[in-house]
Amino acid sequence: MSAQEATATSDRPDLSIEIAALLPVLARIADREAVVLCLADTLACALGAEALADRHGGTVSRLRGLSPSAGGAATIWATGEKADTDTAALRNAVAARYLDWNDTYVARAIIHPSDLLAALVALAEERAIAWDRLIEAAGVAYEVVCRMADQADLRRRGFDGSTLSPIGAAAGAAWLLSLDEEASARALRIAALDAATLRAVRQGKLSDWKAIASARGALKGLFAARMAEAGFLAPDNVYGGDEGFLATVSGPLALDAEGGSRMTRIILKAHPAQIFIQGMLQLAAELRPRLADRLDSIQSVTVRTFKQAVDMVGGKAHPVGAAINRETADHSAAFAIAAVLAAGRLGHADFERLLSDATVHRLIGRTNVEEDAAANRAFPVRFSSRITVALDDGTVLAAEQDNPVPLRPQDLSAKFAELWPSHLARGWRWDLPGVAPRFPVGHND
Repeated sequence: MSAQEATATSDRPDLSIEIAALLPVLARIADREAVVLCLADTLACALGAEALADRHGGTVSRLRGLSPSAGGAATIWATGEKADTDTAALRNAVAARYLDWNDTYVARAIIHPSDLLAALVALAEERAIAWDRLIEAAGVAYEVVCRMADQADLRRRGFDGSTLSPIGAAAGAAWLLSLDEEASARALRIAALDAATLRAVRQGKLSDWKAIASARGALKGLFAARMAEAGFLAPDNVYGGDEGFLATVSGPLALDAEGGSRMTRIILKAHPAQIFIQGMLQLAAELRPRLADRLDSIQSVTVRTFKQAVDMVGGKAHPVGAAINRETADHSAAFAIAAVLAAGRLGHADFERLLSDATVHRLIGRTNVEEDAAANRAFPVRFSSRITVALDDGTVLAAEQDNPVPLRPQDLSAKFAELWPSHLARGWRWDLPGVAPRFPVGHND
């Protein structure tokens, strides 16, 4: 940390007090309709992952084996069974995260704010808190965690975006529980004490912890709010000082209500893959009709894009060939592009089959992701990518775009149709007091 950064960190008022004072303002400006869309999208992602686990096992299936005996107020979304709050929150959040199809916020740090929702829903069920307060609390959690992501310098310091999940969840839980300003500040301090998650969680051959890290962080936020509610004290200088959160983890942070609701910048994903791969998949789908009968002629596939995408989803970031697994595949641009070129699609149920497909593996070996100076300058305002496919007869095909086409709210129907098991009625899977918002449906429903 530079001397200037150290001064900015140590001279500011306690950040927990600043955030706690801001919560009522953030509750007012959060976009209620956007929160409802994110709740529904997250629920669908969780149900899709649970259905996939029934057939193929994996992280979600293993998590079921750790569940304690039945009983409690919170709902397991996939089954309707009741469980204790922490069990339900963890299982539902991991399922929602597993397919890498839940919402994303791209700023200085890249986060999935919906990772916080399962914890807040479970706590609302436990306390019989009404729908309106839950929606407000979810909005507060989103606004806090996204504002922190705007500024937090986590990547350079070796920390993952899920580092912010405990603090965002604590803010939402504090509002959900109607904690006063002083208790909310305590919750925010407790949450920060062990919030940091090493960036190693998302490096190399990815593991179960890719889907678990942020969900576990949200549980830390719930714990912090409960402890604050019970009157437990935290150190005064958790955020500031030479050994505080700002100095050691995030870098300088200063939250305010400027810039309007961050919900307008939340991206609902159209495809089950890392956010930077979304546009690449669309470009591969654009080229695929011209390549479907010429796959054996492909000599090279080159993607030129911005540095952060190269670092996070490029071929050098993850193993290929026999070493690639389901957890890694949705963070591999080479796999995703090869899958679409070979099969014409990449849905959440396609991974297992395509992971062993010889054509996909051959195309992975011929795909390279490279840094582009113009794309670097445009990021993060634009996620520019260009794909060039060279064939053995000298033909070169190319496609490019400045930004992926996001999933529009009216197009949620198609996503729900793919994710939502047909035997489950379309609608909210949990019961809360008050009037539930209308479950969002697409224009085709």
